[in-house]
Amino acid sequence: MQRTSLPIVPMQLDSSIAIKISMGGSMFQERTLMGRSDVWHKVKILKGTQYSKENVLKAILSAIEPAELIPVKYQASGEDTFFLARNCAHALDKLCKTNLVIKNPDGDPLILIVTLGFASIQDLKLNIQPLIVTALTKMYNSNRKTLDLSEFHKDSEMSNTVYCPLSQQRTFCHVLKLTKTSIAKVEHLNLQKNELFNLTPIETSGLTSIKYLDLRYNNFISMEALTPLKNLCILKLWLDGNPLCENYSSSKQYIDSAMKYCPNLFQLDGVYIRTSGLPLTYTNYFRNESREGLVTKFVNHFFALYDQRDRTVLRGLYCKNAFYSMSLAIPAAVAHKRNLVQFTASRNLLKNVDSNKKRQQHLYYGQDNILVGLKRLPRSYHDRNSFVLDIMYDDGKCLAISVCGLLRTISTASQILWFNRTFIIQAGPDHEYNIINDQYLIDSTIQEIPPSSIEGRFHDDVVPSCFSVSEKEELLAKFVETTRLNIDWCQTYLEEAKWDIRKAISNFMKDYKSSAVPNEAFQK
Repeated sequence: MQRTSLPIVPMQLDSSIAIKISMGGSMFQERTLMGRSDVWHKVKILKGTQYSKENVLKAILSAIEPAELIPVKYQASGEDTFFLARNCAHALDKLCKTNLVIKNPDGDPLILIVTLGFASIQDLKLNIQPLIVTALTKMYNSNRKTLDLSEFHKDSEMSNTVYCPLSQQRTFCHVLKLTKTSIAKVEHLNLQKNELFNLTPIETSGLTSIKYLDLRYNNFISMEALTPLKNLCILKLWLDGNPLCENYSSSKQYIDSAMKYCPNLFQLDGVYIRTSGLPLTYTNYFRNESREGLVTKFVNHFFALYDQRDRTVLRGLYCKNAFYSMSLAIPAAVAHKRNLVQFTASRNLLKNVDSNKKRQQHLYYGQDNILVGLKRLPRSYHDRNSFVLDIMYDDGKCLAISVCGLLRTISTASQILWFNRTFIIQAGPDHEYNIINDQYLIDSTIQEIPPSSIEGRFHDDVVPSCFSVSEKEELLAKFVETTRLNIDWCQTYLEEAKWDIRKAISNFMKDYKSSAVPNEAFQK
């Protein structure tokens, strides 16, 4: 008789039974259940609601290394939380050796209770593979052959059901093999912020077309971790934010070490390294690396809003006393032939005009006037992948940021142009930054580029995110006033809706109509 055909009799493991198993006690029935592949086990975390889901699961997965398990259906039950797992006999054995008491960096130790054989796979049918394939499809850009797996386990849809950190080798292997079979050719693979320490799954995945590999902010401690890349033709590599970066006293040592494993490299950490004796050339320049996150977030946020059909969504980004001007480097006659007349009414400082007054007409002052000027320009799409960023000035409160790259006009005569935009942004309350000066220059590209080479993806209903503490407090107060829920429940609804108050109210109304909101959720 096969083990999987035996009836399922759930059994509970607590610390006392776990100690017996870890000390070699026979515990035949428990060990039999642990080894069965046709059952789900339930792992309960006592008072688990005190901690975030990710911190709890990271602590448990860290405690069972090198064993692995895939937690699914993580949810709360009163003060406790629980998840399900299967095919994890080695992991359960490791948990027993901890006496089901897990070290918790965020507070008191986590106390676990495991129910072996909680449900059969027939009673609880859950196929993880389609969830992963859906996530991979969403993360893949077919035009650029780019797969963005940064913080893979945080994918909003997948993470509601399954926790899949790529730091687990089995999960990493499975995801890359699904990539090979389900996704077209991948040339640019982004693996940022996955706590990786081993790249062996790349070697065994069969993904031989990778040319650009982003490994920033992982846990690689030495260059030897790059050994699995030797058979790939890696041209661009990013390693910033890994412990191995601290091992080198000079840039030459660092570059030479990386090229032992990736001999075809011409760019490392955004720096062109094949310069024939010339100084190293940076694609982006941040004198203070701590500013990179701020600048990148600001630039992406600005252009995501600027490229909308209605540019009034930019309201709030400019100071009330801000200045804005736009210059066109293309001669007026050429611009008319190329259907770029909307760009010609600009304040071009190099252009001779009849009077100073005419120049001033196109120097916009104040947020309302700036928005009027921006709305006159044709709709466009700025290609984020072409951006080159530079911090020209930074005194801690005020930054001068230069952004240049490619944009595509969205019109009947769609075409690719080059742009340079210089922002002066100033820190304000709640760590917010606002634009006090915006200078926009547009020119032709050196070589003609077909518009189809840049794919523009638009989201017309973009609502600017609120980042400040005061804005969140204002939304919270409004939600409390509208729903009469207590603050904790209001905050939960708003966080789940990513602070979109209309979506949060809609979710609340659905729950209220289905009697899913308990009486204790309301203010007394």
